[in-house]
Amino acid sequence: MKVTNKDKAFLGVYWMTIMGVASVVIKLLITMILSRLLLPEQFGQVATIQIIISFAEIFWLMGVGSAIVQKKQLSENYIATGNTLNLILGLIIYVTIFVFASFIVGIVGSDDITMLRVLSIVFVIHSFSGVSEALLQKEMQFKVISIINTLAALINGAVAIILAFKGFGAWSLVVAQIISVMLQTVLSIIYKPIKFRLKIEKESAKELLNFGTGYALSKVFNNIASQGDYFVVSQTLGSEALGFYSRAYQLLQVPTNLIATVMERVLFPLLAMYQDEHEKIRYVVMNLTALIAILAFPITIVSLTMGADLVQVVLGPKWEETILPFKILIISLFFRMAYKIGDALVRSLGAVYKRLLVQIAYATLVIGGAYIGKEWGIAGVALTTTIAIIINYLIMTVLIGHLVELKLRELLGYLTPIIMVSIVIGGISYLISSFVTLLPYALVRLSVMTLAVGFMYIFAFKFVIIKYMPEDFRGFIKIIKHQTITKFVPKNKNRNN
Repeated sequence: MKVTNKDKAFLGVYWMTIMGVASVVIKLLITMILSRLLLPEQFGQVATIQIIISFAEIFWLMGVGSAIVQKKQLSENYIATGNTLNLILGLIIYVTIFVFASFIVGIVGSDDITMLRVLSIVFVIHSFSGVSEALLQKEMQFKVISIINTLAALINGAVAIILAFKGFGAWSLVVAQIISVMLQTVLSIIYKPIKFRLKIEKESAKELLNFGTGYALSKVFNNIASQGDYFVVSQTLGSEALGFYSRAYQLLQVPTNLIATVMERVLFPLLAMYQDEHEKIRYVVMNLTALIAILAFPITIVSLTMGADLVQVVLGPKWEETILPFKILIISLFFRMAYKIGDALVRSLGAVYKRLLVQIAYATLVIGGAYIGKEWGIAGVALTTTIAIIINYLIMTVLIGHLVELKLRELLGYLTPIIMVSIVIGGISYLISSFVTLLPYALVRLSVMTLAVGFMYIFAFKFVIIKYMPEDFRGFIKIIKHQTITKFVPKNKNRNN
């Protein structure tokens, strides 16, 4: 039986969700343990170095992987050129960081020169598998990708915990990351081996670098936006404050990585196949945005009402300063998650330079806002970052509307029933939270509120939301149900009719 692209996409979402849940559980357990073994300033110490690594990673990639996924037809010369460029750029980045480490760490307010030099070896290691990973994504081998990522997360956490117990402090996080990257590289090459040739074909290199330059520049400003608040906190409030702030942001990232990032990775290669069929793209974007709203709003409500208990359960009692910034940041959850869908769409259409303009605006908002918000500590930075995320989503939505003729009011019409129901459930949750807080133990209180909000949303979805949503969305949900039943519920051949 022939497997269609729609089947591959659904299977991709399925496998990446299953493994994503496993990965999130693993990371949460690791975070819970490490937060009790390491100090906030040690997390901040590594987070400061990660600012540099994340920026350098952009120039290493130069969009080679995304260009391979986006291109419809690949030749052996194109793949060989992409692999060669990856290796060259990885080596250049490593040497540059090693030579200028003392100057670079000063920019972010750190003095960990040795730590930066050691961690930057990941660029050389990862260069060997960059093309293999891109080909796995292009071919929608999401089961393989999910297994690799989950194993890497497990090894990362296990090594970090062992070394933290042994008293390695911040270095436990650094060594763990290097080992996990090595594992990810080896497994990617095993699952998707490519013919190793050092060759640069002029036309292939030109096409790769044209797409890659726009992609890289866009990623530069996206990274400025995603790391800019870290930079401001590190420079003005210190590494301990960054430790608290980075943990708050990491909690926001958990549902984002589990749901939105999964969808983004599946959507990018799928939308690239249908980049000329705008009607199909509009259908996917509108319905997935509505689905994300249904998933994001309950998480937001639970986090707002029980944020203190959530932080205590996940991070421990010494992380109280994380509670307020986390509650502020979680308000942006839907906008951050929904933005991922728009970002995948824009890249699939090859509009990397239009995406660049959006990222410049986003970076400006984050950096400028953080410098204003720092006057009120990390809570102030969290507030301005939240505002920047919301504005960024609105700008991206306007760009999508221009590219595929999707009107903002049309999208709002999809979301209105979900928004109205969420306001009502939010009000009810706020009222019952005063009774829930009387219960003993943070885990019990968090569990009770999660079950209560979950039950209200299930009831509302079945009897209210689905009834007032547009026909397209009801059809979309039926497709998901049908795909789930036909693919993952085994048929009983001996069943009597």
